[in-house]
Amino acid sequence: MRADLRLLFGISLSVLALNTFAQTQTPATGSVLISGSLQGPAYPCGNTSCPTYDSGRMTVTVGAFSATTSYAYVGGQMQAEQLVNILTAQLNSGTSPVTATRSNTKITLTSKQTGTSSNYALSAAATHNNLFPATSFSVTASGPALIGGTAGGHGGGVTPPSITPIGTVTAQLSNNTSLCSSSKDPGGNRPYCSAFFNGFKTGSINQGAQTLVPDSPAGHVSDVSIKQLMYPGWNGRVLCHYLPWFGNSNHKSVGYNENTAATVAAQDSFMIKEGCDAVLVDYYGTLDPSKAFNLATTNAIFSDTSSRAGYPLKFGIVEDKGALKPICPTSGQTSAWTVACLQNALIKEMDYIHTHYTNSPAYWRDGGQPVLAYFGGPTDWPVLSVTDWYSVWTAVKAHTDNYTVPFKFIFQYGGKFTANSWDNGRYAWAQPPTFTATQQFWWGSRSNPTPVYLDSFYSNALINPSQLAIGALYKAFDDNNASWSGNRVVAQQCGQVLMDTAKEINKYYGGSGAQIPYVQLVTWNDYEEGTALEGGVDNCYSVNASMLGNVVAWSLAASDPYASTRTIHHYNVYFADSNRKLYSAGANLPLTANSLDLSQVVPPGTWNVYVEMVGQPLIINRMSSAVTYIH
Repeated sequence: MRADLRLLFGISLSVLALNTFAQTQTPATGSVLISGSLQGPAYPCGNTSCPTYDSGRMTVTVGAFSATTSYAYVGGQMQAEQLVNILTAQLNSGTSPVTATRSNTKITLTSKQTGTSSNYALSAAATHNNLFPATSFSVTASGPALIGGTAGGHGGGVTPPSITPIGTVTAQLSNNTSLCSSSKDPGGNRPYCSAFFNGFKTGSINQGAQTLVPDSPAGHVSDVSIKQLMYPGWNGRVLCHYLPWFGNSNHKSVGYNENTAATVAAQDSFMIKEGCDAVLVDYYGTLDPSKAFNLATTNAIFSDTSSRAGYPLKFGIVEDKGALKPICPTSGQTSAWTVACLQNALIKEMDYIHTHYTNSPAYWRDGGQPVLAYFGGPTDWPVLSVTDWYSVWTAVKAHTDNYTVPFKFIFQYGGKFTANSWDNGRYAWAQPPTFTATQQFWWGSRSNPTPVYLDSFYSNALINPSQLAIGALYKAFDDNNASWSGNRVVAQQCGQVLMDTAKEINKYYGGSGAQIPYVQLVTWNDYEEGTALEGGVDNCYSVNASMLGNVVAWSLAASDPYASTRTIHHYNVYFADSNRKLYSAGANLPLTANSLDLSQVVPPGTWNVYVEMVGQPLIINRMSSAVTYIH
């Protein structure tokens, strides 16, 4: 009898403790207010033939999560209420740390987690078209952080979390990208994938290669926005360079077929999640029937981006030299014949692009004009002089100037910015040297260990402010898996090259000085040249965790001497029950943290505890093995 009473008494105390645990903490709250209306039209051409409305982007950031939407003139004046609806929906997504409710143009935010750790940082910003003196829509946060998250009667120390699960262990360990999973992924493969993707290795002849697997299997990639790689206050746009040929038998298989709507929809959604503002498709045109697969992918991407409310991901074209070479041979013809051929071919391409893409509100514009990039240059046709090349594009620009809204043309940077009538700017690109044990570390120039190419690009961009400048973010380069390989290699250095390309931009821009309007990811998915960022970047770290009493401690183990903590954004600590449901014990813990007292954080019971290293943007996260905690 007494034993039964003691057991009943013990159970009652445990239930009381658990109930008290759940009841003695509060969530944090905050709000965002949006106001204004779309400005326009303005007439940059000096007459009423070019009505232009303001366009821009609005972002609300809570902790490491960002909700974004663009605004533009789409069939009528956009209203603040439309932006509020779009942002509210995003803030209510499964990965958001808050729930959001709207009242007119105010969004009220309530943290899903409770306690002081739920007082997440809060910020809001809006960009606008440079033709207008200020943004059409203002977005104002209630303060620099959510407030009111308290630990209740537990006193000081770490805040007890909500005991509502935030996911599962399996999901947190699995591929969360749009790339196909590896055969070892615990979450299985994507439904649109016909095969696993286990990564691509560098060439076997590359003795001493720092990056043995330039395309690693997809991981659970950081959801920190790409924009956080940039300098504080940057309000530009991220352009994601996209290759449209995977699934075609002429290229290596990565498991998916880009002609399918499900594949491109997943890719577009993941681009948006990671912070891309526009997808720039490497375009092989309509003139060569053998490139029909690429055109079908291009149209699938355009269809998906055009169907999304508010066009959160714009669509753009990069005309590739490969679209022209089958039509205008690179040898065996005179310069006059080649000039005429290229002019005619490009004009046909521009007419198709104009008819099928650029009239859409989903198309990428700068200052109200559609932008079209070109990949290649005059050296692709050795018979041409620079003057011949200029005459090709003079004719093309004269033709597109007759469109209702003329095009802007931008070209790959080759050493200088020019102010020709047909030329509106430059973009930077990776410059890989031929592999040697030394040259693989030349990440910013193919001829020099220091980044002289990128230095030249940004310094020349600053003295040519009338031209568009598009910076470059990339992880590395390795074309050993391409049929056209030249064994050109830039080592990833465990994610440090990605960080270095961002640092290079920040060296020239920011603060009260000039601002760069665009940066381009080189590339989103070129697996054959080893630049793909879609599947994430391996920073060569694993996490080890251990329990000592109530304290979980952790440390990093590097698999490569180039591993650097600059690739880490923060740590998360989780606890899981016997059903592998996952609960948060500590979120957004700083890089300096290496332990956490769980005594006032985890409810009574037996739990598995995990520590997660969350990477900088596009870095693959890592989870420790489980350690048992009995509380």
